[in-house]
Amino acid sequence: MKFKPKKSETAAELMSRLQSDPDWVRQNAEREAKRKAAAEKLEEELRPEEALLLADLAAAGVKVESVWDLVNAKWPYPAAIPVLAAHLQRVRHPVLREGIGRALTVPEARGAAARVILSELQRPSGESPHSVRWVLANALTLAGDDSIVDEIKALIADDRYTDVRERLTTAVEKIGSR
Repeated sequence: MKFKPKKSETAAELMSRLQSDPDWVRQNAEREAKRKAAAEKLEEELRPEEALLLADLAAAGVKVESVWDLVNAKWPYPAAIPVLAAHLQRVRHPVLREGIGRALTVPEARGAAARVILSELQRPSGESPHSVRWVLANALTLAGDDSIVDEIKALIADDRYTDVRERLTTAVEKIGSR
């Protein structure tokens, strides 16, 4: 089907037109099946490491179905911070490391997780994809405190951290303004 937009077509009209095209319906079903299979594969990969994390969180009184439930949570979870920090040091799957890093990007992690986050960021860059490095550097914007500001400044000057320099600079600025 060649796509020729009409002058003023609503989203509902577009979807109706697309769903009347057998080729589009077939291709969309194939895309959805691939997406679902990829999501199931990822869930299977994460399950062993995340199960340990979730058990430790539950023991600390934080019951969630996934670390991602803490990302953008509307409630504080100070009891989870030491558990998340401990697991950040053990977990290897990048998606789970990113989830933990994002869950540590909260004010209640300030000081309590700063040293661990910094240490994990300092791992050789080949051990973590850019997205995880960025998340860890970003976590320092809230979790960082005066005790690590000089070390963050050293990273800013280090060429191995050019990919996260902007986040590290922001972290130093925010620490200085508190």
